[in-house]
Amino acid sequence: MKLYKYRILTIIMAAAVIFASCSKERVDNDSQSAAETNKTTQKLISFRQDMFSKSGGSMTSDSAEWHLEGLLNFEQANNTHEFIQVEFLYDTLTWPASNGVISYEGLQQVYASVNDLARSMALQSGNPDYTFDVIDLQVIETGLKNGEQAVMVSLSGGLPGTIPTYMPFDATDYWESGGLQGKCDIYAGQFMGRDATTELEDHFRGPYTIPGYYISVDTFYAPAFENEATDNPYGDYMMWMENKNHSNNCLSPGELNYYLSKWDFIKNKYKPVNKTYCSVDVELDVIVFPNSSEEFHTYILKYGVNIGSNPN
Repeated sequence: MKLYKYRILTIIMAAAVIFASCSKERVDNDSQSAAETNKTTQKLISFRQDMFSKSGGSMTSDSAEWHLEGLLNFEQANNTHEFIQVEFLYDTLTWPASNGVISYEGLQQVYASVNDLARSMALQSGNPDYTFDVIDLQVIETGLKNGEQAVMVSLSGGLPGTIPTYMPFDATDYWESGGLQGKCDIYAGQFMGRDATTELEDHFRGPYTIPGYYISVDTFYAPAFENEATDNPYGDYMMWMENKNHSNNCLSPGELNYYLSKWDFIKNKYKPVNKTYCSVDVELDVIVFPNSSEEFHTYILKYGVNIGSNPN
């Protein structure tokens, strides 16, 4: 299942906001040795104890973001990170800070709200084995009032299980570019609720990491138009973008396999130093021009420090 989000972008937003990396400034060194693993986990456990026991305590927003994100991943996403399918949820919550400082009581509110989102995803799945892959928090300025902040939350989760990785698309894999409209061509009407974005996500899976959880998670947006290609017989980019050859937005097995062949290049292109690849959400986006529009795929890439493995 994919919690589908169709984004309409203006030219200015696409250039100036949406596709900027969401790399965070951290208060801790992102490079983790094996000797530091227990220290990191203990730091998060101590933070949880302080948050619920020290009345009147507070932290800077930067420090609080790092600690709260790490704690949520330790509690909710400490596993093998092997899933049959992964779904994504995005939301924005109030970050009740004042002058860059947030109280422990305010952190309790955010902690409870994120856990409510996670609980809702798990309940919606109807499966008691549902668990989470990575939770990412990003504190931002709202621009509504002087210094007012919010926190952008993303969660990915699914059912644990192992599936083959980097498996090629087969002769029946004709998929609509987005909209969860299922297969196309002679297979039109089949597998509604899925599309090329969900299939690419599944085929991109792997390699798996050592069991653990992520801290210092960074998000990068990789739109098609940032990744030009000279060897793509289907278009001008290493990712799908609407053009004259896609009047019905039906992607063939050959085209999907081309994008699969470019996955490792794109994944490594955006990877920060000393971070491990976590997950990818493939989205269908659209830029609206004055007299036309163009659809394209964007890869929302997440990288972090895996507590339990060395960065690769």
